[in-house]
Amino acid sequence: MVRQTRWGAVFILIFAGVISALQIGKAAIAVPVLQRELAMTLLAASWIVGAYGVLGATAGLPAGILSSLVSARTALFAGLTVAGFGSLAGAFAESGTVLIATRMLEGCGSLAAALAVPRLLRTVTAPRHIEPVLAMFAAHLPLGSVVMMLAGPHLMAFGWRTLWFANAAIVIGYALAIARVGFEEPQVVHTAPSVRANIGAVLGAPGPVLLALAFGTYTFQYLALSGLLPALLVDRRGLSITAAGTVSAIAVAANAVGNMSAGALVRLGVPVWGTMAAAFAFVGLAAIGIFADATPVALVTVLAAASLGLTGLIPGSIYAAAPRIAATSAALAIALGLINQLSNLGNLTGPAAMAFTVQSLGWGGAPLLFAGVAAIGVTIALLLRGVLRRASHSG
Repeated sequence: MVRQTRWGAVFILIFAGVISALQIGKAAIAVPVLQRELAMTLLAASWIVGAYGVLGATAGLPAGILSSLVSARTALFAGLTVAGFGSLAGAFAESGTVLIATRMLEGCGSLAAALAVPRLLRTVTAPRHIEPVLAMFAAHLPLGSVVMMLAGPHLMAFGWRTLWFANAAIVIGYALAIARVGFEEPQVVHTAPSVRANIGAVLGAPGPVLLALAFGTYTFQYLALSGLLPALLVDRRGLSITAAGTVSAIAVAANAVGNMSAGALVRLGVPVWGTMAAAFAFVGLAAIGIFADATPVALVTVLAAASLGLTGLIPGSIYAAAPRIAATSAALAIALGLINQLSNLGNLTGPAAMAFTVQSLGWGGAPLLFAGVAAIGVTIALLLRGVLRRASHSG
């Protein structure tokens, strides 16, 4: 057990997560250019963005199980390397089909890296710091996406392929740097019974399943609101696309702030279940104002930003709680795989459920969907309260 936190190694690992997340953000910013240069429809181009989500929704848990069989350091190095060479191969793509295939390769690498970093953080972080450190790591996705949204247009000044080449160089270079960092992981011999025991410890216990359900519920509501908020503002309020985009950007930025603020709450001793319950409860209340005809646009902006900002605290809380319910590094890898899978299922189903609700009931029916989210989220949080208390007493 680490007595003193190696802060240099902590930030190196968190930055590895940010670099992995750059690969998600680069596709979103490049879609218009890819459509034009590769003669792709918007639907086809959307698969370049959505490839990671589909991969995570189908392979998150299997990836966690496979990751548990190797050292976290090996998984991180291999993951970054695969993501880097996937980006390099994508830079030579001459068709949308080939580019999507290389995105799947990138996704495999990024998924492996995302599962490995929390395991390594536990080897370089003292017990008193592990929860806030893992909460900080949860901000790697929005941070990486924001960095690429800002830097991507400049890198694409010489074409989208430059963006892919630059990302390949960054990821591969960072993989080589990671290879030079020492991590003291416990040596574990994996046998078929031990692997089955680890899988059973995760899938047969309420803690990992509840955390995964909480993450899936979070991503469901996040994409349901952020994905269709511009449509609400244009169709219902008559805003221009530019104005609707500005309002939506403010709300999404609030979510990123929430992600990065979770560590502070953990350090202050705010219970994980309490953060979740309060955030999910606010989702249901805020939706009433967001979708009401009489609500001024300025108040819609405030409510949407507050809703996404408060729920942005949830990912950090989940990462902070994960080590409590996963005693070993192998079990943590499997638990994170399950969390990743359900979070991506939420990403995929949230916008579709929102669109179906609006199509069936109109925009006025949207609060019913978010009321359901609030009820499910608060129930999960209350169930987690007992689970985490038992885990603390047993630890």
